[in-house]
Amino acid sequence: MKIRRVISLTVFLSFIALALSGIMLFVSPQGRVAYWAGWKLFGLSKEEYSAIHTTVMILFLVVGIWHIVLNWKPIVGYLKDRTRTVSFTRPEFLAALGLTLVFLLGPLLDLPPFSLYLDAGEEVKAYWEASSGSPPWGHAEENSLQRFCRGMEDYERLENQRMVVLHCNLALEALRSAGMEVEGLSQRLLEIAEVNGTTPQALAQIIVSVARPMTPDEMAARQPRGGAAGEEAVQETYHQPYSGLGRMTMAEYAQEYGYDLEEILAILRRAGLELDSETRLREEATRLGTDPEGLIRILNGGEGEG
Repeated sequence: MKIRRVISLTVFLSFIALALSGIMLFVSPQGRVAYWAGWKLFGLSKEEYSAIHTTVMILFLVVGIWHIVLNWKPIVGYLKDRTRTVSFTRPEFLAALGLTLVFLLGPLLDLPPFSLYLDAGEEVKAYWEASSGSPPWGHAEENSLQRFCRGMEDYERLENQRMVVLHCNLALEALRSAGMEVEGLSQRLLEIAEVNGTTPQALAQIIVSVARPMTPDEMAARQPRGGAAGEEAVQETYHQPYSGLGRMTMAEYAQEYGYDLEEILAILRRAGLELDSETRLREEATRLGTDPEGLIRILNGGEGEG
């Protein structure tokens, strides 16, 4: 067995594995969506594709260095001119360097076709989120059952304008009645899903099914604290969604929630922020030194720092 052949063939095979796993990660949804909905492609989850990509990358790096060592003389030969002197001005080297720099700087400078390629990736991820659903908040599957129940009460109130009560013990009973094996209220949603071969999203549907409308007395008891006695709670003028804000443009945000776009832009201008209404809020917020949520806080009269 010749080591040179083993190394060359390993470079070839690991390159294929690296490329395929990279493509799968490119077309996969955002992590919060993938974990929430139990996303899989060709039988593997995003986490498994990520593990494969990371470990194969190490193999490719090791055998790639070994391959360079074994082929060092030919590589140096590519750099030699007619006088057999190594020259970094050889057309072949300059072409290789230029090609590499184009692929390094293209995405950093947001130049086409790299920007189009990256935008396509965002569109694919948005498709998965629309078709598979997204968690009520970032990585909700990492919450304990008790914390998730409490969070869903707030989510229903803020996102769906529903004042509900969601008793954790009733949610636990509902899960067990549905045949789920649950240790207790402190167990994470993701752990429960993995043990029972289901998804956090499916568990959430069972949990929310036991929610009931809040009574007037319960509403009074849960009024926000602070302010003078009898003072009504201050309502936010501009809604801040739990997820998906960064992918919207300001024009889409205004249209989604029925706001006047020109009024929004005027408020931001008074705060010293000039915003392109047709650019994703994640990109605009980064340019302006804040985050998408910070822009909404500014609209509601608060500070915009993330």
